[in-house]
Amino acid sequence: MKRILLIDDDKVSNFINERLISNSGVAEQLNVCISAISGLKLLNDCIESAPEQIPEIILLDIKMPVMDGFGFLEEFKKLPASFTEGIKIAMLTSSLEENDMQRSFQYENVIDFINKPLSDVKIRELLNKI
Repeated sequence: MKRILLIDDDKVSNFINERLISNSGVAEQLNVCISAISGLKLLNDCIESAPEQIPEIILLDIKMPVMDGFGFLEEFKKLPASFTEGIKIAMLTSSLEENDMQRSFQYENVIDFINKPLSDVKIRELLNKI
């Protein structure tokens, strides 16, 4: 069982993915943020007051307003490595652009590029990579 953070601005996708992840039984804790900024705030709050609640897996959308997934990854790199080194990030996106995939894997914590929609099979495949 893992601590999972889902960051996606699409509320319908979040609802579906939250149900899917909950029903799969893989998450001991699931947090959902509708923006990259709120995801970073959650991480900072965990670092400051509840390091035992830092997510082990982040499912991150690329295309979001204000700050996209790559903006999140740039800010994530600035967090203390002692807290982020164990976090694995999977890009969860509808982007089919090869450039997005290549760019994603330039970040050390990114281990997967999952095309939406998320499925039970894709969740299991992600967990096998960890």
